[in-house]
Amino acid sequence: MLFLRMGARLLFLRTDNTEELKDFIVKKLDGKLREFEQCLDESTEDSTIVFITDAQREKTDIDDAKYIILIREPSSIFLASILTSHLSGLIHRADLGPACLIMRIAGDENKVVDRLKKSYDGEIISWKEGIRKGEKMDTLLALTNKPIGGKLGGKDFIESLLLLPHPVNNVQKRLRLEGIVFLTQSMDGGQWYELRINIYDSKGYYSEHYRRLMLVLNQLELGMALGETWTRDHALVLYSVLAYQVRLFTLYPPEKVKKILLGLEYNEEGERLVDFDLYYRNKKVSWVDIERKQKKRNKVDECKQYRKELLEKLPEATIEKLIQLELEIKQKE
Repeated sequence: MLFLRMGARLLFLRTDNTEELKDFIVKKLDGKLREFEQCLDESTEDSTIVFITDAQREKTDIDDAKYIILIREPSSIFLASILTSHLSGLIHRADLGPACLIMRIAGDENKVVDRLKKSYDGEIISWKEGIRKGEKMDTLLALTNKPIGGKLGGKDFIESLLLLPHPVNNVQKRLRLEGIVFLTQSMDGGQWYELRINIYDSKGYYSEHYRRLMLVLNQLELGMALGETWTRDHALVLYSVLAYQVRLFTLYPPEKVKKILLGLEYNEEGERLVDFDLYYRNKKVSWVDIERKQKKRNKVDECKQYRKELLEKLPEATIEKLIQLELEIKQKE
């Protein structure tokens, strides 16, 4: 489970020839002219957000930028391209803004923010103010409760951005050791869940359904797979069936994981594809354990709804892979 990664690097280029420098970056280096909020939506950890300002500007302030350009390369590669170009002489000065780190959190967001602020001498701040006040040896820590393996939009971050007066390498090293503690302490009960997922398929397509399961678990960053093994699943008294078991260590309570598994058991048409049985503390988690307040229950209808909710959480590329795997299973039948 990924809970910490770098964000885009912020680079300020001071020049008296803003138009010429902008045209070169856009036309020759495939830069994209954007507003800052768009850069947050489109950037990844390999991106650089370039602010072109007049040569006389001193501070790293978004409002000073004549142009903001998104580069889909790290700042070191981008700067190397500039330095070896015929336009390197146009740049009066290049300044790095504060480095950006992105951390995934869970549980009580305010509790996490307060503890991070206290432990790292941080300041709660906006993006614009954080960039203006922060220097290259400071760190902007953005927090989200979404998976961070892929692209995140501005709306995916919680409102509280932290400016930390420490170099990003130091913050990163500490959070690699302490980050899990912040996550655990912020949760109700302060615990992780160790779950067992048993895959059973009467047609024997265990490998294909295992791949479907792991595709979704990894994409949603639901936790860490601690082990896998063949086991016997006692479906009825004095009757057992062979099943493939995955042990999952996760932040999510069993009921939430069960919803995801039910969304994988059925397709959009309500056709059953496989059995994914979930166990927590040696007790089987049933579909009726979810949303107990409902009076009239129809398992197929509920699973179709869970399937819809699951697909809404997945990027298009992952949905295509999932559907392709299901088509492969259908073709074998």
